[in-house]
This record gives sequence, structure tokens and C-alpha cells, in this order.
Amino acid sequence: MSKRKQAESELRERILDAMRKDIGISETMAQPFVESIMRCFAGEQPYFPARRRDYPLSQIQAELERGVSVKQVLSHFDLSRSKLHELFPGGLPGRGARASAEHGRLVETKRRVGTSNGS
Repeated sequence: MSKRKQAESELRERILDAMRKDIGISETMAQPFVESIMRCFAGEQPYFPARRRDYPLSQIQAELERGVSVKQVLSHFDLSRSKLHELFPGGLPGRGARASAEHGRLVETKRRVGTSNGS
């Protein structure tokens, strides 16, 4: 079978399978729709955007707050670093954020101590 015929056959099967799963109709009922779709887009290369992905924000946040490393969270939830930061625009939750806040307080305390000694 040529590549073109094989690709056409695979596309028919994918459309047919999706219609059976999503709509719950039989192959006999779905076949005319599959043929109509194949004729409608014949010779074209239509673009269908990927489904919008939902992210389990509460689970991601819980892991970060438990101290799981960012690298592990990225791997576990199949995220990019930029997507993770996009999901938490105010900054990543977790021990790192608390440590930074504590570090800021320590620096401020040292400055106050330093200024009270006349330095």
C-alpha cells in the first residue's frame, strides 16, 4: 500500500474511532460522516489545534509546598518550567518562597543591627 493510501486509511480509522467513542454511534452510522469529512478536506492539510490542557493546580501546589523539587514537579506533571511559572504568576509556592522571605528578614535584621552600632 502506498504511503498516501495508508495515511488516508489511518485518518479514516481515527475519525471513525473518535466518532464511536465520543458520540457512541455504530460504524455503519458513522461511515457516511467519515466519507463526508474526507471529501470536504480532500487534498488539504487542515490544522486542528491541540485540546486545551487542564492542570491540577492544587496537586502541583501541594507538591511544591511539601518541598518536592521543581525539577521533579516538572517531570511528574509533564510541564515546562515556563508553563509552571505561567500557572503561578505571583511566584512559585513552597519552601523556596518561604526561605527567600526569611532570608529577606535576616538581611533586614542585620542592617538594623549594623545601623544601631553606628556602622
